[in-house]
Amino acid sequence: MERATTEPEYSIRIEPIAGPAAAAERMLDELADWASDCISRYADAPPTDVHDQLTYTTGWEPLLRQRRDGDILDFLREQRDAVCEHFATTGQWDHGYWRMHEVHHGTEHFELFLGMMARLDPTDACTRAQIVDAAEHTGNWSNDVEPWFDWEQGMYRSMYLGTDGVRVEPGLELNLPDHFRCINMAVIAHGLTGQQHYLDLAAAAAGQWAAAIAEGPRLPFALAPAASGGGGRALYALDESVMRAYRDFVGEMQSQQHDLGRAENLLASDGVGALLALWQRQGDPTARRAAERILDTLAPALADADAGAVADAMGRYRRVTG
Repeated sequence: MERATTEPEYSIRIEPIAGPAAAAERMLDELADWASDCISRYADAPPTDVHDQLTYTTGWEPLLRQRRDGDILDFLREQRDAVCEHFATTGQWDHGYWRMHEVHHGTEHFELFLGMMARLDPTDACTRAQIVDAAEHTGNWSNDVEPWFDWEQGMYRSMYLGTDGVRVEPGLELNLPDHFRCINMAVIAHGLTGQQHYLDLAAAAAGQWAAAIAEGPRLPFALAPAASGGGGRALYALDESVMRAYRDFVGEMQSQQHDLGRAENLLASDGVGALLALWQRQGDPTARRAAERILDTLAPALADADAGAVADAMGRYRRVTG
């Protein structure tokens, strides 16, 4: 057999770099080029109906922490406000959040994009207003919207939440790792406002997970309402009918059959970040132990070629705990 002599369709020349500092500068240069290209393409483009259309910009956060580029920040603010106006005027949002959405994708714009905007500039009044308008629903602080959270159980009432109410069907009342995204919205709002009720919500909701993770025989896959009284009970596997309902909106979730898959599900919705925030802000030792157990389970994945998310979570743990 003759060896192919044609060049691959896509190739890149690898050149040596003189140390980590130069490598970091090159990465920042490439991020700046990416952001500049996006601004050229999308600055005048109208918003779309895609729920996470600005999530791609969260990759620029390391750049903006090192280089406060005014043009990029202006673009992000303009896009933030255009997307908000689009979803409000088209009726897809009401009272600052989706009329109805599953908890995985519905939270993404608020937790990921607006969360980044809050970290970059916590004094920005528009970012704060948009986050608070959405986050107030995570703990039932708006009388205009049916309650999402059951304070007695310490659990969310469904996989599907919105300002039109709560979709309660058999199987949908479980709490999933994806509900950590609601908790993280409350944590972000607490950081911006200092208002205690957001932290109380995080403690009530994440506390259920912390106990199940830190004290159970295995990592839980989900939480179910207790048969009587307050609190939830850990589930280590779901019925296939419930799994189908879950897969309807999370096609890439990991297997429920082993701890590594459960840990990856918790990591994907930043359960580690929520638990560390609870420990950092309230000193809850169970929350820290739960975060450590997730990270211990994930540690073997550091050998994978694509282990950036695990490495980042461990880096955050070290920064928070010292």
